[in-house]
Amino acid sequence: KTKELLLGLTEETKPEWGIMTPQHMIEHLEYFNKVATKEVEVPMLTPEAKVEKYTESLYNYYSMPKNFDIPILKKGETEDLRFASLDEAKTALIEGLEAMETRFKEDPEFRAYNPTFGELNRYEWSLYCRKHFNHHFEQFGLL
Repeated sequence: KTKELLLGLTEETKPEWGIMTPQHMIEHLEYFNKVATKEVEVPMLTPEAKVEKYTESLYNYYSMPKNFDIPILKKGETEDLRFASLDEAKTALIEGLEAMETRFKEDPEFRAYNPTFGELNRYEWSLYCRKHFNHHFEQFGLL
């Protein structure tokens, strides 16, 4: 389904909110695939007392808030692009999803920190990805 939805995303696609370009959005999602496999490790940002409540929010169908502020990302400006083109970023995103799936299949007990939701298992990462992808796919009119 993700691959199909990505076909509708071009350099000309405008966001309904926010400052990301299509390529910035794809690279942003791809970055969090790397977080899920611990290829990139991030600090925990949510106070310990709130982690359980935040993690519980992954189990509902409420959307993430628009313009959600993540302290590990630049404020008011886009991140530097890491890929030469949108197509290259899309390929990396799909490969990252496959790598994440492989990582969790190889070690079902594997857990990785999400900076907002804390240490997540395979199922919780899948909930996070559903919510996160829906948020950004809605941002760019793909859903």
